[in-house]
Amino acid sequence: MLGHQPYTVLDRTAYLGILLTCMRPLSDLSSPNWTGKLARALEQSASAIARLDARVSVSPVAKAWFERASWTGYASALRGQSVEIEEIDIFGQSCGVSIPGRQAPATRGYDASGLAGWQAFLRDRTERHWRDDAPFSTVTADDWNNRSALLRSLEILSRHARADPSIAPWLAFPHLLQSMGATSTPLPCLVHADKALRYSPRDADANITRYFRLMTAAAEAGLQRLAAMEEHRVLSVMTTRESLRPGKLGPLLALLQYRPVISPRFAAVRLGISISGAGKLLTRAADRELVIEISGRQAWRTYIVKDLAYAFGLAKRPVGRPIELRQRLEPLDPALLRFDAEMADLDATLSRLGISAPVDDDSRAPVE
Repeated sequence: MLGHQPYTVLDRTAYLGILLTCMRPLSDLSSPNWTGKLARALEQSASAIARLDARVSVSPVAKAWFERASWTGYASALRGQSVEIEEIDIFGQSCGVSIPGRQAPATRGYDASGLAGWQAFLRDRTERHWRDDAPFSTVTADDWNNRSALLRSLEILSRHARADPSIAPWLAFPHLLQSMGATSTPLPCLVHADKALRYSPRDADANITRYFRLMTAAAEAGLQRLAAMEEHRVLSVMTTRESLRPGKLGPLLALLQYRPVISPRFAAVRLGISISGAGKLLTRAADRELVIEISGRQAWRTYIVKDLAYAFGLAKRPVGRPIELRQRLEPLDPALLRFDAEMADLDATLSRLGISAPVDDDSRAPVE
């Protein structure tokens, strides 16, 4: 019979090392050990977020982008909670369309109603301070307000994630960035659930650098999608204007801003037309490369906007320089001829009134 095997010296040393590590106080992420790598990561992240924040604040498609970005952020938060779901699944479900070739997302740990509640929370413009109803310690250093807003946000996110094991800390991050002054409005695409902030809080330097890289990538991707939506809007207007009989083509293209994954059945219900008519409109949009068909075999016809088809790997991105938007400028000759005719009429009118001197001629005596 095997008896109890005593710890060796190596086992006892390793155990003491782990114990001392656990007893070591947690590092404050807002006051890291500065290195050149960390400084570059912070600068790149702050620049990318600032560019996105400034662009969204003046974009004509900001409302539609906000809704798409919330789908992206919610998918990221769910994956951080070990829910087996992809971004494309959230897009398809939110648009009311089944993606051909993909199974329905798993229901374990996924509450579809949570997305609508989070979107309502994001749209709420009530000013909140990050200390309000905080389920964690809000004690901060004396120089807290002098530290970087992104580092302060990361520290509070880490505290929140350790105190609350649910999805709530990740979803609160856009409002946290706004409360810290890092952004002027919540940016849902910046949600990223990093489990290391919850389970490995003592790896401070590695956690900070990695999270800044992730936020930089998320902000750049959000800016690219915003630019693609603005380009799609311009092309939609040009396509509608050039169509001989546009019909419901304009409303369909406007609907694509908010429902980038669409089927003829869904479009028919929203536009109040037949399924056949909606299918013809989507075919016209596909001919102008505003959408891409992803139906596949034995599936209902399904379309998705071009940039998302590339992002989700549903279509192959073309190689080479992107095609520039065609300029639709009217010829100048008719405008110049109209201008010359108007000036001739003005000269004739002035002649009848006895005014022959040029307008800028100062030699005429002022009228008493």
